[in-house]
Amino acid sequence: MTKNIVVKKGWELVIPLNIIFLYMLYAGFSERNLIAIAISVGILALVNYIIFSISYRTDGTYLYVKNGFFDTTKIEISKISKIEKTWNPLSSPAPSLFGRVAIYWPQNNYIIISPENFDAFKNELLSINPNIEVKE
Repeated sequence: MTKNIVVKKGWELVIPLNIIFLYMLYAGFSERNLIAIAISVGILALVNYIIFSISYRTDGTYLYVKNGFFDTTKIEISKISKIEKTWNPLSSPAPSLFGRVAIYWPQNNYIIISPENFDAFKNELLSINPNIEVKE
């Protein structure tokens, strides 16, 4: 059974990014520069699409992390060795600076995500793989 995991969207990222590109859009309009307007609208749409299209889901065997339109990372839950809360600001499919979680699996692979509810996410993974080391 597929279960969607709610993604935490950090307004601390969304608002400043939108303000920057909205200011560029305003400047383009005030200078009547169609190229600046087109670029600003394109970048604004792209940034918001990437942020709001990130999704996480499980199917009982795998954790799927959809990274915007770039890729979907498929992680076998039985191979996850550790999950831990992190403050790592590394660019990742975690559209929030707060509530980030690093997920580790063999061969030193890891990914950082931001589930809305860490405890529900942790419990979902532990129900499938009780051997996961959890660091909070």
